[in-house]
Amino acid sequence: MASSHIIRLGKIRGENGVLVALKHNKRALPKDKAHIDSNRTHLNYSLASAETPEALALHAKVQMLKAGIEKPRKDQVKAVEVIYSLPNERHNQNTKQFFLDCYDWTIKTFGGELLSFEVHLDEAAPHAHAIILPLIEGKMRGSAMVGGTANLMRFINKFHADVARNYGMSRSKARLSKEEKLALEKLIIARLKDDPVMLSNAWPFFRDAIHKDPLPCAQALSIELPLAVKKDKSFIDIKRSKGRGSFIR
Repeated sequence: MASSHIIRLGKIRGENGVLVALKHNKRALPKDKAHIDSNRTHLNYSLASAETPEALALHAKVQMLKAGIEKPRKDQVKAVEVIYSLPNERHNQNTKQFFLDCYDWTIKTFGGELLSFEVHLDEAAPHAHAIILPLIEGKMRGSAMVGGTANLMRFINKFHADVARNYGMSRSKARLSKEEKLALEKLIIARLKDDPVMLSNAWPFFRDAIHKDPLPCAQALSIELPLAVKKDKSFIDIKRSKGRGSFIR
């Protein structure tokens, strides 16, 4: 069976949210090193700006000021993060062309300005983080860019058609049924039983994230459900819905 890919969109908020995200992606936060294989960090690479996190965060603020955004709302989306991930089994393969295609697809698909695109090969699964300044026509459009579940489904379908299928991968799902979520959560916990992550002080946060959405972790660990579960009606409705997210090229 073809392995599946993951594409996820996230909103970055807070006064220093962009800087913290950039520091994490550029491996400039020492506290993040617990889940990183430092022997492989030298394999990471950037496909966008090589500037420091501080320089990029300052650039984003300057662009907002130029657009007349001097005092953004506290809850405003300062940046959009797109994550592209492969199953951990792909560490044994050359993934550079895949991530080059992800980089090109990001530029062609999203509005705004791509601040950084970092490829990480020092964690469990090969993945990349793209951080986008959602400044479009003088306005911050982060919430509209991310949209809702229907918008994510469109992104998944488009990314699969444009990029992922060229690498023999199947589509990841936008939603799981309650039964699927519970089954995946149990499989993940069983797989991680002897993993050091369960001894980490951050484990409660990882556990809660797995409970909320087990799909990214399951795909990173190459875990698949043993039985197919019938799709519910809402999944079909979501595929047909136009939803939000008008700022897609």
